[in-house]
Amino acid sequence: MSKRRMSKRRMSKRRMSVSRPTVRRHAVVLWALVVGACASTDPNVRVQQADAGVAQCRSFDWLPTSKEAATLTEQRVRAAVLAELQAKGYAQDSKQPDCRMTYVLSLHERPASRPRVGVGAGGGSGGIGGGIGVSLPIGRKNQQAGTFTLDVVDVQSKAQVWTGALDVSFASTELSEEEARDVVRAILSKLPDRVR
Repeated sequence: MSKRRMSKRRMSKRRMSVSRPTVRRHAVVLWALVVGACASTDPNVRVQQADAGVAQCRSFDWLPTSKEAATLTEQRVRAAVLAELQAKGYAQDSKQPDCRMTYVLSLHERPASRPRVGVGAGGGSGGIGGGIGVSLPIGRKNQQAGTFTLDVVDVQSKAQVWTGALDVSFASTELSEEEARDVVRAILSKLPDRVR
């Protein structure tokens, strides 16, 4: 074999050895960006506020509900709201509150995902490749999806002055303490701190 052919072969091996790690690095960076975008913690909270806002709210209590026993979800949501509002400088006053809180959780069952099949083809140095992939749902067949809404009602004017809503999905209709805390924290992060 001539020296010229051997040097060309060595050069092509060097190019391949340089390009493969580079491709791998680019693939890792791209994968990290995609995963980072999917794991974003910035929730899409929708807020509506009256012109007067919540500036007059210094103390709060819950809007009276039915006399039935509170569910676990209701107890967890109330505890989470109390903790978040106190951290923002609001006080709880059951006798003469400035504002009252209420929440609505509307859930519906999300249908189970179906198996999917994907086909792909690609090329690279050294040839063409292809593949077939099958996606099978694993774990819970159904999930609860819906909207969680927190409302602030001014006691004097008997009017709603602030509302925050977030589209949610939970494993079941009964929220865990962590789920209640996370959704309440996300919504109330948009509520202004108490004006002193």
